[in-house]
Amino acid sequence: MTTSPLLLSSPEEDTLIDALRGCRHRTELKALEQRLAKSTDAPPLFEWICDLLVARRISRGLAARLLSQLHSGRLDP
Repeated sequence: MTTSPLLLSSPEEDTLIDALRGCRHRTELKALEQRLAKSTDAPPLFEWICDLLVARRISRGLAARLLSQLHSGRLDP
């Protein structure tokens, strides 16, 4: 029996999901976003969160909280 490549997750994705679950405040999320932005091959954090949500790798509640925090951070001067 073989496993479909679509069902396998990368360790980097699992690490990101753990980091996202650990972000309780917007400042933690912004720090994570900045760390990811330094990597040239990483997509923007909001895009990554949306992709994880579509793939059902994170819950709707977690995605809503994270996207709301990212959005509110963009609105602050």
